[in-house]
Amino acid sequence: MRVLITVPPAFAHINPVIPLAGALRGAGHDVCFATHPEMTEVIRDLGFFVVPVGGEGFGKVQLPGSEALYDRIVEVLAGELSEGSGPGGESPHRLPTKPVFETFTNYCSDRPTAEGAGLMADELVEFARGWQPDLVLWDTVAFPGAVAAAACGAAHARLVWGMDDFGWTRQRLSEQRRRPGAPADADPMAEMMRPLLRRHGLEFHDELLVGQWVMDNFPAIGLRAPLDLPYLYSRPVPFNGSGVVPDWLYARSGRRRVALSLGAGMRSFYPADSVIDLDALFEAAVKLDVEMVATLNSVQLESVRNVPENVRVIDYLPLNLLLPTCSALVHHGGGGTFGAAVAYRVPQLVWPEESQYYEDIARYVHRSGAGLAVDREDDSPGTVTGQLAGLLDDPAFADGTEALHRNMLTVPSPTDVVPALERLTAQYRGNARHR
Repeated sequence: MRVLITVPPAFAHINPVIPLAGALRGAGHDVCFATHPEMTEVIRDLGFFVVPVGGEGFGKVQLPGSEALYDRIVEVLAGELSEGSGPGGESPHRLPTKPVFETFTNYCSDRPTAEGAGLMADELVEFARGWQPDLVLWDTVAFPGAVAAAACGAAHARLVWGMDDFGWTRQRLSEQRRRPGAPADADPMAEMMRPLLRRHGLEFHDELLVGQWVMDNFPAIGLRAPLDLPYLYSRPVPFNGSGVVPDWLYARSGRRRVALSLGAGMRSFYPADSVIDLDALFEAAVKLDVEMVATLNSVQLESVRNVPENVRVIDYLPLNLLLPTCSALVHHGGGGTFGAAVAYRVPQLVWPEESQYYEDIARYVHRSGAGLAVDREDDSPGTVTGQLAGLLDDPAFADGTEALHRNMLTVPSPTDVVPALERLTAQYRGNARHR
């Protein structure tokens, strides 16, 4: 079968799907990616076909209306957003972050703006009608993928890499829309999307925002949201890009090695906005006499006063290359970074960025015994040094990490889920809802 994978132009969204794309191609299926022009060479160099759609500069411009969309959804769901929380403090009742709604507005409002982001749907529909994919796998914020699938009659699934806050939001908005006497704007996302759909002869259906089914690749299994949606779970296999093995990687320095990563998403979109005190971490490396390998770019290093001799700073090195040589990992709380640590059984010190998503993973790591979380109310250099020392010296953290690793191995691998994708594609193909 032919499989089209649509992704936004960001490493944090492209890298996680590469193992699944490879499994599909290894099973004999044709695989093609679609994304904005600025990332087509990256995907090509990974060995896949790719078609450029939309304009460059994705995510750099916020359309008028995205803030109003977010505020209206908060108003509609105000009662449910205030309910309950999970065992570790994480809430199963919350909206995605505001950038998700900005992305939706850029892609789905009936205006070709945001550096051409709004044109992606039209170009993707045109390509899909010509190439005729059997299956479209679309990243949870690459909304035009579902439109293109419906326009050409392909089966389609949404790709999820974190807690499915968007799925929860869509289920609640759909319930509001179906209530007797509901106002026309009870589901403002549906209303915003309809002009785009009419242009391609389609009617709105919730599948266009949640998928005919959901491919869940979230590594924190214990944080899955309990939603009434069809999920197909796939084990996250760490892939952080390709690279040349440096000559120092397997050299023995006599020191324990600690990796430091702020994640692909942060370096792509918010390189200067981290709350993590790099000077405090470098000081900890000196006091503990460890070898720290910090994968930081020039923008992330601007605030650093001094780089000690036992801290090796490199612009980038794939974690799946670096982590097998490490005794610990310090990171920001991203799901991909967390998943790589679990896959290679490396204890984690999580210094979460300012987002409920990062904080949930930090709490999950702490609760599972696989590491520690830095508390922003007590993040002095002395405290951080003590936490890193405990992580390195206490064998209980290795036990906690081993337990998470065993748990992750219970989830089918990308190769294992290919037959299920074939069955679901045969079941859903041709079920588009046209006007």
